[in-house]
Amino acid sequence: MVSLALLFAGLLGIAGLTLIALGARELWFAWQIYRGEPLAVYELPNELGPVEVQGVAEPDEGTVQSPISGSSSLICEWEVQERRTTSAGKGTNTYWKTLDEGLLGGPFRLADDTASCRVEPAGSVRHLEEQTVTVPGGTSLPDRLADFVAGNANITAQDETVDLGVTELRLGNDQRFIERRLDPGEDCFVYGRAQYDTGAGQHGGEVNVVIDGDGIRRFLIADGRERGVAWDVGKLGVVPVAIGLGLLALAVVVV
Repeated sequence: MVSLALLFAGLLGIAGLTLIALGARELWFAWQIYRGEPLAVYELPNELGPVEVQGVAEPDEGTVQSPISGSSSLICEWEVQERRTTSAGKGTNTYWKTLDEGLLGGPFRLADDTASCRVEPAGSVRHLEEQTVTVPGGTSLPDRLADFVAGNANITAQDETVDLGVTELRLGNDQRFIERRLDPGEDCFVYGRAQYDTGAGQHGGEVNVVIDGDGIRRFLIADGRERGVAWDVGKLGVVPVAIGLGLLALAVVVV
């Protein structure tokens, strides 16, 4: 019994330390963002390497049309989920199953009061505001969503109903359509590596610098400003650290 208790405590301790390490990494990155000072874009040619910049997102090679809202975007992440139910002993569990997801967009420009630079978003971690449209089962989809679903083989409309005479029974599962976008004119914060590129500045006010994730541990693009981005990243680390500390405390109790 003692050996089993020690084994269980050891497993709890390992799990706790792992969660603490993961959370601490996010908290450290949040602290780096918070204490860092974003550079003015015109300074980038003299500050190549890891940089923070913030300003306004602008088109470089045009925009893409988001499939759910139809908005003109620079970057658009989309996801379609469906509520599913499974049996669990004497009860049931519900969860959201991802039916399909995608990412649209390409290079864009980040501009401040001094100049603009090109940002290559491939390989980035994106913190973008989420917008969700939830459609109850048995409900007709809005026209735009209906067209989107009709053209996607991975998604089936859940709008069936049964007429019972005195009432109508709605069939199908709830669905939700999720978008996370960076639109032209929105605030933008980028943490990445600045590199010299003669093709990145073709017009007045554009510097010959591109920011990407080449050789950097974390390449971040967010639709906000430095302090808000640091807070959002920090929140991702608080929960794992708290759970990890709880597991370590439980391991001590077990021993």
